[in-house]
Amino acid sequence: MKRAEGLRANSLQFTLEKNPFRILGGSVHYFRVPRAYWEDRLLKMKACGINTLTTYVPWNLHEPERGVFDFEDELDLEAYLRLAASLGLWVILRPGPYICAEWDLGGLPSWLLRDQNMKLRTTYSGFTDAVNSFFDKVIKKITPYQYSQGGPIIAVQVENEYGSYAKDDKYMPFIQQALVSRGITELLLTSDNKDGLKLGGVKGALETINFQKLNINEIKYLDDIQPQKPKMVMEYWSGWFDLWGGLHHVFTAEDMILVVTEILKLDMSINLYMFHGGTNFGFMNGAFAVGIPAPKPMVTSYGVSTTPPLTFVGLSTSDYDAPLSEAGDYTTKFHLLRNLFSSYHNEPLPKLPSPPQRRAYQAVVVQQQLSLWDSLHSTEQ
Repeated sequence: MKRAEGLRANSLQFTLEKNPFRILGGSVHYFRVPRAYWEDRLLKMKACGINTLTTYVPWNLHEPERGVFDFEDELDLEAYLRLAASLGLWVILRPGPYICAEWDLGGLPSWLLRDQNMKLRTTYSGFTDAVNSFFDKVIKKITPYQYSQGGPIIAVQVENEYGSYAKDDKYMPFIQQALVSRGITELLLTSDNKDGLKLGGVKGALETINFQKLNINEIKYLDDIQPQKPKMVMEYWSGWFDLWGGLHHVFTAEDMILVVTEILKLDMSINLYMFHGGTNFGFMNGAFAVGIPAPKPMVTSYGVSTTPPLTFVGLSTSDYDAPLSEAGDYTTKFHLLRNLFSSYHNEPLPKLPSPPQRRAYQAVVVQQQLSLWDSLHSTEQ
């Protein structure tokens, strides 16, 4: 298709090539899905009627040590963007540097904390220098995949939910300029819950809202602070994350579809967070510390039951209680959404890809073991 004018937010509706455009989005994080399954998950997203993929970019995985960068294999962001484009999906990229996402240190690399004076998510020079170094690498990889260059990226998010933190009024303009000065030309967005909207915006970026249950007063507030602009739920929480020792969170399919239906009736755009949660590999699951005495760690699955008996990864779970389970299975939520979204397309949706094959594995026999207590003497004091 001819590329003349990308995504714009100059009226009550988004436009793409000056034509009305509604974002029907879904979040799938490439770093939470084995690369061998990327295509399967995105094909299922397409078959659900979603037209836009959203993903974070995890700084702590891409720069695990200061100055050492990794964009290979499971972290090949460019391959993920090319795959999305080949399947006909647009992309909203959320490069951070802070991504939250129930992720270790919100995606910020732990080596930042070696600076005893570090002030994360501020314009403290120790932080901004590190951000600039990372952006020098990652934005160079992103810019060729922008809409204006023939790629799938139609919008880029400035940081993430800064309104819930907001310690430095110069920080968001710094991140915005860090993106623009390196060649980001597509529509800029911010993302906050209702309370965060008061402090999380930045001039020149469209503000979007995050929630699970619809409150018409929150939509009115978004309208009031941003009149004559398209409204979007950047994170419509289709489920919720789980914490070790807690109950599995469930948001019923019936309740979810009622809210999504109302959002679309209000002529809003939407992004399902998550469409497919995937897995928190390694020790990247992060922890939750808001309103509780001590931080509680997330589970390995992005939302699997932790009450006895344990339900293990990939077995009849719906991670984050999302429309597509961790194992890639269709859920009731998926089918309800597909039915709803189909009415917002002029052509029939693609046929459903086949369910994943099941395979029985032999029992694993542990040959050697070492207790934590016996190994403590080997750790640094």
